[in-house]
Order: sequence, then structure tokens, then C-alpha cells
Amino acid sequence: MKRFILLFLIIRSSVFASDGVDLANVRKKIEKQNNGFMTGTLITSMEDNWFYGVNYYKKDGSFKKLITLKEREEIIEKFGDRRRWFVTKWQGKQPAIYVSASYNGNYDLENNLQAKDLKDDYLFYFKNYCEFDGIVDTRYARIKKMRITYYDTPYTAVNNMMNIKISSNFKKIVSYDIDLKEDDKIINAMQSFKPVKSSTWYGNIFAIQMKVLEVYPGEKDMPLCTSDYYMGYKGWGSYEDVLKQIDELPELKGKRNPY
Repeated sequence: MKRFILLFLIIRSSVFASDGVDLANVRKKIEKQNNGFMTGTLITSMEDNWFYGVNYYKKDGSFKKLITLKEREEIIEKFGDRRRWFVTKWQGKQPAIYVSASYNGNYDLENNLQAKDLKDDYLFYFKNYCEFDGIVDTRYARIKKMRITYYDTPYTAVNNMMNIKISSNFKKIVSYDIDLKEDDKIINAMQSFKPVKSSTWYGNIFAIQMKVLEVYPGEKDMPLCTSDYYMGYKGWGSYEDVLKQIDELPELKGKRNPY
């Protein structure tokens, strides 16, 4: 019995350690990009290939600016339409993906009333499937059960208040286990999260860990595939409106399907 308890504690501590490494990478990326919303490649605990969230491709994102350069064709080939999270060896593991956002320490709604729930003003969506050239590929595995965990930390600014600086580790606030129906396609993953009083004048950054607990298996040996992860303000438009900003380039239609 003692041996079993010790083994459980070792496994549990290793899981927490893994999450800690991921969250440290989230912190580094936020500081490097100088943006509470991660806009480049997303942080995951495991993936087959690197990929981007929706923010990278929307109208004010980096990709739209890059394809105006003379190296357009090379940029399209290398960075275009990489919006799908492929995980091949998910069996027996719990792959996780992270998004993040910032909010003011004295967080107010537009009518100057103190916000009671950040769910009222933020969006976190993804597609629980993958499509290519407008056709859903049903061979891939999809998420059946997931755990949404919120982490939070205050931030400040350095270099004449020009750069975000996170001085402490993310602190776990709350978790939700969520079951998805087999025919659920567009997932609204944002859950209730109360703003945390900040210890700095600038405010806080929250990170959301979405961990896959169970899957609907696809065809034999096919990986888990989900897509179009988006974290943003409601004021930027609905998830559907933001997706309309992504013009799928003709050069890439169906090209990124590795199976």
C-alpha cells in the first residue's frame, strides 16, 4: 500500500512539474511577444508539428503583414494555414494546449461597473475537428472530455513601461471538467472566471490550460486533430466574424493534410 501511495505521489508530482514547465514557456512567450494574448505559435505539452492560433492569421495579425513582402510565396509555403493541432501519440496521455489574455487590475466594464466574471468579456473557442479544402475529415480523433484550468499572475512593465514583465509564477485558480458530445463541432471553452485583484498598477494575465482527458477515436492509427484556437475580447467580434478574416489561400487548400 505504501509503495502504491509513493508511486501515486511521484506520478502526481511529475504531472504538476510538466504543467509548470509549460506555464514557464507561456510566460516566456508573453514577455517575448510583449502581448498578454499569445499571437504566434501556441504552447502545448505535445504536438506533431508547430502551429498557430487564429490571432496570427486575422486581419491585424503577423501573417497578413508578412505576405505583403516580396518573399510572399516562400512565406505562404512555410507559415500559411498552420491552424491545426495534431497529436499522434495521445493514447494514455493527456495532451494540453494553452491560451492567455490580460486584464486591468481595476477591471471595468464599458458602463463603469466592476466586472464580476471575465466570461462576459472574453472569448475562447476552437473547432473539435479538422477540415481541408472546406471538407471535414472524419478520420481523425476528436476530444470527448476536457479539463479547463485557469491560472493567474500579476504583471508589470519595464524599459520605460514599454515591455511586459511577469515577476511571479502562474497560480492555479479553478478547474472545470467538461464533456463534449460527439456532434459538438464549435466549442465555446470559456468558463466562469472571476477577476483577481492585482498587486500591481498594470493588472493581471490569465492563462487557460485545456487538457484532453478522453477522445472519440478516429480510424486506426489516426491522430487527434482539432483546429482554429482563438482567445480574444468580445469587442473584437464574434468567433465567426474573426474566422471570416482568415482568407484561406488557394495555394494551400487541402495541402496541409498529412494523411
